[in-house]
Amino acid sequence: MLYFSFGSNMDPDQMLARCPAHKVVGMAVLRDHKLIFPIFSTTWGGGVASLQLSHGNDVWGMLFELDDEDLRTLDGHEGFRGPGDPHNLCEREPVWVELTRPEDGSVPRRVKAAAYRAHTANPSPPSRRYLDAVLKGARAHKLPDDYIAVLTKLPVLAKEAVAEPEPGAEPEPGA
Repeated sequence: MLYFSFGSNMDPDQMLARCPAHKVVGMAVLRDHKLIFPIFSTTWGGGVASLQLSHGNDVWGMLFELDDEDLRTLDGHEGFRGPGDPHNLCEREPVWVELTRPEDGSVPRRVKAAAYRAHTANPSPPSRRYLDAVLKGARAHKLPDDYIAVLTKLPVLAKEAVAEPEPGAEPEPGA
């Protein structure tokens, strides 16, 4: 399955740890959307990224190919149990992205991919640590400089919130 990553999963080290069999397909852009931070993550100590329709704005990210095992693992990290499950922290939804720089040298094209869209629950700016992971991935994959500049200007929490998850707590999204 093709997966469009726009948050911390763009970090090559994090993606390798979570989905060791993933393959980089290339850089992609989702038109008419913007990043939002609709859910607070105790793991990250702040908000985590999601998508929102926004005419004229773009979200850049990376397109990865995932096998079934990596997809199940990623679903767990993102808090997705299955379509329509009332306990989902996010939904895995199809999006049409423009594959602008395919890694295999093929022609740029529009492709259908999966993306995680978090349910709004305690919106919060991201922590510095989370935004640094997003920026690490954006720089590693050479996303456009003007988009990286936008990311660097995003407001962050003045102090990372530290909270221990409760025993048996649900996984948290971390797109």
